[in-house]
Amino acid sequence: MDELPAPPNPFVADAASASFALPSLLDLYFWPGDWIVYVAVRYAPPLADGLGLAPEDYGGTFAGFASLAVWLLAILAAIIGYAAVRDFDRAATRGIAAFYAELRRHVRMAVTFATYQRRRRAERKEPAMDLQEMPGLSRDELRVLDLHANVEPGYALAVSDVAEKLKARGYEVRGALERLRSLELLRSTVSGLYDETAYTLTPAGRALLRAHRVRRA
Repeated sequence: MDELPAPPNPFVADAASASFALPSLLDLYFWPGDWIVYVAVRYAPPLADGLGLAPEDYGGTFAGFASLAVWLLAILAAIIGYAAVRDFDRAATRGIAAFYAELRRHVRMAVTFATYQRRRRAERKEPAMDLQEMPGLSRDELRVLDLHANVEPGYALAVSDVAEKLKARGYEVRGALERLRSLELLRSTVSGLYDETAYTLTPAGRALLRAHRVRRA
């Protein structure tokens, strides 16, 4: 029995030199069909005889239809593979985004809890003020203290902020601010915007306000 020749390799110029060659689209198209003909003739002779296949059918009608089926299956597999990779990428992206959002939520909760605990400790450390020890404050000075009592922790009111809220001029509120600072009811700092002097309420100032409200009640 003659040896069955393998289908021609479209990437080889000739069998003798075995040098690489750029295949034509037609040779590349028929390549999988030729191998189906080869496998059928070599390993399934009854099937090949029934279909009338022989090595002469390389590049023929049957090889063409077989190649068409193989390339269609390859394209379908590529589409399915691409869809699977895309779905995995989207699921992974959603998972990472959800994990990041949950991590940020936990960090935010931890920061909020730490801020709350620090505020509670500061409140517990605030000194109690005897009503007899309360310094005499003017109405404007009490209004200034009230303004600072409503400031969020970590923030300060600049002189211009106080003047704007009290609808007064800067020089008019600066004296009240400096007196409250000298009484250690306010603490001076520097505003980050224009290097303007700003003030925050001290524990003594908060205690004085609390005592003042108790006395008014």
